[in-house]
Amino acid sequence: MKPCFWLLACCAIGVAGGCATMRESDTARTGVEQLLISTAVDRSLDKVDLAPLRGAQVYVEEKYLDCTDKNYVIVSLHERVTRAGCTLVDKPDTADVILEIASGAVGTDRDDLFVGIPAIPLAMPSPISIPKVALYDRAKAMGTAKLRVLAFDAKTRQPLVDSGAQLARADYRHWNLLGAGPVVSGKVPRDLTAATGESQSIVNVPASIAEGPKLFRRRR
Repeated sequence: MKPCFWLLACCAIGVAGGCATMRESDTARTGVEQLLISTAVDRSLDKVDLAPLRGAQVYVEEKYLDCTDKNYVIVSLHERVTRAGCTLVDKPDTADVILEIASGAVGTDRDDLFVGIPAIPLAMPSPISIPKVALYDRAKAMGTAKLRVLAFDAKTRQPLVDSGAQLARADYRHWNLLGAGPVVSGKVPRDLTAATGESQSIVNVPASIAEGPKLFRRRR
């Protein structure tokens, strides 16, 4: 009987260690959410070839772009236009090329899975509740960007660049099992580690581990 008691006690301690509540953001949006979007935008625009515009004076038409973080999308496009050897101009009548950009999707999605006992409020007038007991929890956040770039001659209206719909994603994944973890993986954690030198827990793990224990994975 004693071995079973100590086994259950150890499991309870391990679970309790994974139940701490953390404040995720002091701002309206978390840094991870913004990184998911900006990284997906960068990956989408990286697929656009602006080499045919080299040496041209380019006016970027912004009126067709309506999405989250619009300013970041525009400045990122400006950077790629200048990197391609072009000159940005403020008015279409002084441009050799008109460049239009539109968004099909710019946003985030989140998929959470929790296995355990949820928090239980105590009877009134007690303002507190019994904290949740998490055996396993997993979170997957994805940033998606679908952008289209079209450039044409300002005088003849002949097309010069038609990127098609360029779709890209960025991800951030983590999971905990019995308070052990988190195991963290994805494009955003890798970029954070590369840029700051700070470990984002466990990164660059195999896909089978990154998805969490097989018992708790959902069928796709």
